[in-house]
Amino acid sequence: MSDSVAELRARIQKLSSEIELQKKLLTKLEHDKFLAQRQLNAVLDPVARLPLEISSEIFLRCLPPLPALNLPASGTRRRPHPLPILLLNICNAWTTIALSIPDLWTAIDIIFPCAEGFQEVLQTWLQRARNRPLSISFRGDLYGRSAVAGIIWQHGRQLRNLEICADTEDEEGDKVIDLFGGAIPGPLPMLETLAIRGLIDMQEFHGSQILQLLRLAPNVVECIIHGVSPVWYIALQSQMPVLSNLRRLLFGPCTESPKSDDDLLKRLSLPTLETLSVSLRYVSSDKLFSFLERSSPPLQELVVGGGHEPRDSFRLQECLRLLPSLTRFKVWFPDSDFAPILFTALVDSSFLPNLRNLTIHNLTQLHIPESSWGTLLRALSARRTQLQAVRLELRDGPPPVDMALFRELVDGGMQIYIGTEELNFIVA
Repeated sequence: MSDSVAELRARIQKLSSEIELQKKLLTKLEHDKFLAQRQLNAVLDPVARLPLEISSEIFLRCLPPLPALNLPASGTRRRPHPLPILLLNICNAWTTIALSIPDLWTAIDIIFPCAEGFQEVLQTWLQRARNRPLSISFRGDLYGRSAVAGIIWQHGRQLRNLEICADTEDEEGDKVIDLFGGAIPGPLPMLETLAIRGLIDMQEFHGSQILQLLRLAPNVVECIIHGVSPVWYIALQSQMPVLSNLRRLLFGPCTESPKSDDDLLKRLSLPTLETLSVSLRYVSSDKLFSFLERSSPPLQELVVGGGHEPRDSFRLQECLRLLPSLTRFKVWFPDSDFAPILFTALVDSSFLPNLRNLTIHNLTQLHIPESSWGTLLRALSARRTQLQAVRLELRDGPPPVDMALFRELVDGGMQIYIGTEELNFIVA
């Protein structure tokens, strides 16, 4: 009986050894097959036979705007590899092509949290970009990210586009966002676009950090601050940055009412600003007037949000008188005084003489007395040769005015929309 047990155990052990040997052999065969497939791909691949300039252009055109470079932390959902990494795993020829294209490695979207050792992957990625301008976005929980943030700021002189997204709600974490990620940024001489995004009223931001980033980027052209409110510690920056190249400053998208904290305007001078989207949540009409008077910008587009408090419509009109270059003007949620004051001012041809497009959202009949419709008609008739489009969105029914009078202006070539979001009373 004991001999039979011993023999069976020996046989099982022998079979296990043979199974392990076959597994190793199978693994080697699969690897050899993979290498042979790569060689076959290289022989048959039409891209590999193209001139390097053409194959490089094909690879670049396949790129998304910001490929996500991320090794997810343990316990988090695995994300797909970014395209440049995938290109390295097709065949030897494609690997050679991908590594020879620095522009393939210039755009990165870093999503926190990342796995330990991610900074080595990031270093390798950035080395492959060589000295090309970089576009970097980092998002998620920004706390305790000094290792990764330090690498990003080390390449600050190459940054052309930077997006910082603190748009992850953390109920247990600190609400004050560290935009620097625990590291200290240096000069950003090539930076052209800066975007900072957050969650309205869910997080707090250091205004001194935003101003410091702008001061480090003297050549920035566009700054987008979306979902960022409230902003504190603005007064900690004693210097008032004069950004002579900033053309666009948006405290929210132009397609909806801006809501971000716009108190930063009190600490800025922007002499070349062409587009401004301002929420008026925190900065007052007086402060806006001071900013415009201080900067004297050649502003062409202005978007004004709903704000928190009733606006001083007369003071806002005075702000507009500082902007003779304005061609596009959009207002969200005006107060009851705004429309009559604006319509009366528009009758004067010296007021906003270059205005081409006027949009007012969320009006009600209470906002526009019956007499003001006649004032608007006179203003539009006087500007029929220059004013191209007028859109007045109402929350209630048709206005007490003959729409045929406005249709005559439409027949003359002016685009006029007076109605709800769904119905234009001009053509109804």
